[in-house]
Amino acid sequence: MHAEECQTGIISGILPFFKHERIFKRFPSFYGRMILERRVLIDEWFPTGEVGVESVRERSASSALPPLYFLHVWFARRPLVASRAAVLASILPPDTTREEFLKLLGIPYDKDVVAAAEKLARAKANKIKLSENPFSWERAFKYTPPQPQLDALREKIASFWDHDRILVLDPMAGGGSIPYEALRLGLDVVAGELNPVAYIILKATLEYPVKFRERLVQAVKDFCEEVHERARSELEEFFPKKPGENVYAYLWARTIKCSSCGLIIPLSPNWWLIREGKATDIAVKLVVSEDNDTCAFEIVSNPKAHGLDPDKGTDIGKSVRCPRCKTTLDSEFVKKEAQEGRMGHQLYAVSVKVAGKWSFRTPTKEELEAVRKAERILLEKLPLWEKNELVPNEFVQEGLKTRELLNFGMLQWRDLFNPRQLLTHLTYLEKFQEVKEELLSKAASDEDREFYKAVITYGALVFDTCLSYNCLLSRWDTTRTKVTNMMELQAFPFKSSYAEWDHSKMLWTWSLEKVLDALTEIIKLLPRETGNVTVYCGDAASIPLPDKSVDCIVVDPPYYENVMYSEISDFFYVWLKRLIGDLYPEAFQHELTPKEEEAVANPARYRGVKRAKELANKHYESKIEACFREMKRVLRDDGVMTVMFTHRKAEAWASLAKALINAGFTFEASWPIATEPGQKFGKMGKGVLKYTVLLRCRKRTKDKRGLWEEVKEELLEEAEKRVRDHNNKGITGPDLLVSVYGPVLGRFADYSQVKDAAGNLKTPSDALNIVAEIVNKFLTQDIKADPETLAYINLLRNFPNLTVDYDLARLITVFGGNISLDRLDTKSGIGAVKTMGNKVKILLSKERQAEGFVTPTKPEKLRTLIDIVHASLIQYENVGLKSVIALLSETGRDHRDSGFLSVLRAIAQLGINGQGDKKLIEEAKTAATLLEALGHKVQFTLAKGEKLDDYA
Repeated sequence: MHAEECQTGIISGILPFFKHERIFKRFPSFYGRMILERRVLIDEWFPTGEVGVESVRERSASSALPPLYFLHVWFARRPLVASRAAVLASILPPDTTREEFLKLLGIPYDKDVVAAAEKLARAKANKIKLSENPFSWERAFKYTPPQPQLDALREKIASFWDHDRILVLDPMAGGGSIPYEALRLGLDVVAGELNPVAYIILKATLEYPVKFRERLVQAVKDFCEEVHERARSELEEFFPKKPGENVYAYLWARTIKCSSCGLIIPLSPNWWLIREGKATDIAVKLVVSEDNDTCAFEIVSNPKAHGLDPDKGTDIGKSVRCPRCKTTLDSEFVKKEAQEGRMGHQLYAVSVKVAGKWSFRTPTKEELEAVRKAERILLEKLPLWEKNELVPNEFVQEGLKTRELLNFGMLQWRDLFNPRQLLTHLTYLEKFQEVKEELLSKAASDEDREFYKAVITYGALVFDTCLSYNCLLSRWDTTRTKVTNMMELQAFPFKSSYAEWDHSKMLWTWSLEKVLDALTEIIKLLPRETGNVTVYCGDAASIPLPDKSVDCIVVDPPYYENVMYSEISDFFYVWLKRLIGDLYPEAFQHELTPKEEEAVANPARYRGVKRAKELANKHYESKIEACFREMKRVLRDDGVMTVMFTHRKAEAWASLAKALINAGFTFEASWPIATEPGQKFGKMGKGVLKYTVLLRCRKRTKDKRGLWEEVKEELLEEAEKRVRDHNNKGITGPDLLVSVYGPVLGRFADYSQVKDAAGNLKTPSDALNIVAEIVNKFLTQDIKADPETLAYINLLRNFPNLTVDYDLARLITVFGGNISLDRLDTKSGIGAVKTMGNKVKILLSKERQAEGFVTPTKPEKLRTLIDIVHASLIQYENVGLKSVIALLSETGRDHRDSGFLSVLRAIAQLGINGQGDKKLIEEAKTAATLLEALGHKVQFTLAKGEKLDDYA
């Protein structure tokens, strides 16, 4: 189907919404005129705390995620409760009560949700077992409003919007969280997606569950079981078993030949099978012979007790160590061996279940012969399968993420499987096609064919699940004793050891159960009466809808280089094209997924060109702006657009603001909500943003121009206000910085253009620097020190692991005047940090002494307060308290100096929770001891109103 035909088809599907006169009047391109601005709930207020708590709860257990996650893997899905809240807050009037709003979300309005979360988090952080769970209610995403509640919502919407059929659009729908939640609210939904794999996921998540409901489940089960029976009968001989046992997984090591002694080296970073730190741990012992160039293996229980160290693998990061001659082979040698086709495979352990208990054993002769036989049969069958175009022979395109595959000799998508894996997948594909044609031949009507198409589509999702758990990148998880999904990192990192399922018996049935459970739950969570839903495959810069036809847009756009969607999804695309490509010609027209139209910053698109990263960023910025312009075209003049944005880099925020401003939008409100587990007491200093910011956007109606000297005062006032508000809600550190970006950029976006008195054009980046300065001063207001010292302490507090991305470090060290990250660097500053590429290392006192920036015996050269504090810590540890007092005197201070004490106290407090780099914790202990020697203490303080017996 051509793009024009596709667009015509989508519009014809949507136009029935417009036929009723009451609905028809809302489209100014067709009839009349609308008000230019509509205030909605998100403009006035938003329950950030409650929505944040439930978003974190939703994602806190990987085994209990919402069903969308288990239907098919997709990347960067947003929490359902946050998505529902974004949709609701964008369509409800601002006078909606808190009780009404929270009830629609499934969050109790009569309980202190945030306090419950805080209590649980602090108990976990202090390793205190609570007598009862503070969360006495079900997770919010499981709540589907009953029909009376939905009827009341529809009436409220009809009164507020003057029509009862609200149309919600998500033109970058991805895994479907936003449109799925809009459907659960009874709203009409249009979901678009450029990526064909995501398009199929959306069909299976939104359209088919609404259209066919429960009858799908049994039909999918019957179809897939028939495929399995036909494939199983041909594959069982390749997976022999001992009597009375079931095989779960086969554990393999990639192999290379030692260039010195000729040993076939099995590669693995370690030899653990079960690793829980208990006597029940199990590992394999590598047995090397002087006479045989092939290694053997032994299973060892409680290896530490037997003097075995399974952590010593042959793959030692960037090189390989031969276990026989101890030669080290560098990574370039290993890659060349792989690229030349000389990297092999060795089966070293088998996970089995006997008499109801799981255990491990080494492979039998029968199993090794079955592997060799599978290789022979694959070679025999390949010519016919290739003739029938079943084999994914498409070449891997070099990209940011796929480059790793090419580095290790995986040139075609078929190369991501060992011979037996490829044989089993192709056998299932062959049987899938047989059963598919038989099913479609039974269709007596278009409705039958559409139903069977849906059934077959879920079968394809089962097939995809098998692929992602059974390839060369599927690793064995030693702590959870299971095979992992190869997409866990949203990339293609080389695995020197991997796991293979028993695909003749267990894998297909397990994958089927997983998909059926997800489908059943997706249907169950939908109300009996939903709105209309349309899913289309297309570019967000060319939306197949009429001008001003959409009431509400809620969108979670891609973020620069965060996820290379098309590169990664090629893994599935090449198989889906063979499985169901004929059923979806609009999506599978090309050899691989479309990449030129994708809104990501992929430098691989400009490989071989200077400034590739810069060009990639410009492509992203241009593309995302074009998408926002198109959203503006289809949005009503009084419509609402809410953008979900989760990115820490200031450049990303500046680009988002620039794209929205250029597209004709301004921001009306900004609300930060916690969306990631680990929110307050989790890992620190990892640079992972824990908040998603909701930006409420509206069309800019005036061409207002501003003078920077005046606009700057507005921005300062807004930043100071938001910093206080968000900090009172418990948001701190880099997350505080990001949560203030939105409202300040919103004020800046009110102007179509801002220039200073000299006529220089100002950009969103200038506005963000104001935010950084205000936030950093706020975060260090308890310290009396020079700007360099404040910047250093701010870095330590936010990144106690002592390593941070350069961009974040730059923002955290903005303190006005001439203070910047360069002033702290070893190359041009006081030597408090060391820049290493795109990373910054924070230096402690002894490291600064070693670098020559702090010399306690030369007080006249101690220029800043952090110099004096670091010199004091060194002197106290090496000489004693008197030397510190003498040092302070020589620098014009004494032991009662409030600035000195405030910095010393800030360092000491970093050791309280035991998180961060070990060297920092030791330095913090030294600071605490020095404080105590000076007559002061650092004590752990409870939160306001909290008692220790709260945790009894």
